[in-house]
Amino acid sequence: MTNYRRKKSSNYNKVPTKQFNINRSISSSQVRIIDDQGNMLGVFDTKEALKMAEEKELDLIEINPKALPPIVKLIEYTKFKYQQDKAEKTKPKLVNEIKILRVSVRISVHDLLVQAKKADEFLSKDIKVKLQVQMRGREKQFPEVAQETMKKFLELVTFEYSFENEPKLLGDSDFCIIKPKKAA
Repeated sequence: MTNYRRKKSSNYNKVPTKQFNINRSISSSQVRIIDDQGNMLGVFDTKEALKMAEEKELDLIEINPKALPPIVKLIEYTKFKYQQDKAEKTKPKLVNEIKILRVSVRISVHDLLVQAKKADEFLSKDIKVKLQVQMRGREKQFPEVAQETMKKFLELVTFEYSFENEPKLLGDSDFCIIKPKKAA
C-alpha cells in the first residue's frame, strides 16, 4: 500500500486579510462616497463615481458593502493598504494574558521565593497569574501538603493581589488565579 502525503500549502501560516471590491468589481448601482480625508461627498451612481475616480486618478474602494447604499472610499489603493496595515499594527495586544507558574509539592523554599518574585513581576505589569501546585504518585494521597505549599507561595507574594479563582483542588493539582488589586 502506498502512502500519499498531502503537500502543505505555502500560505498556511498567513493570516487571512480582508478583501475589498475595487473600481469595476463594485456591483451595486449606487454608492456613498467618502474622500481620503473622511469627508462624505454624497450618494452617486456607480458609473458616475467611477468617472469621478478616473478624473482624479484615484480608486474606488468598497469599505462597507452591507450598508445601504454601500460605502466606498475615493483614495489611491496603495495609500489605502498602507493605512490598513498601519492600523492593524497599532491595535492593542491581548488584554487577558495569563501567566502560568507550575510548582511541585517538593519545591524548596528558595525556589518558591524565585517563583513568587516572578509572580510579583507579572502582577506589577497587570498580568494575571495562574499558580498550579502539581502532585505526582503518592503525593496525591496527601492533598493538604499541596494546600500548604499554595499558602506558602501566596504569603511570599508581596504585590497586592485579589483572587479571580480561589485555591481549589482539581484532579492531581491545586490551583488558583490571582490578579493585581486595583487601587481605589
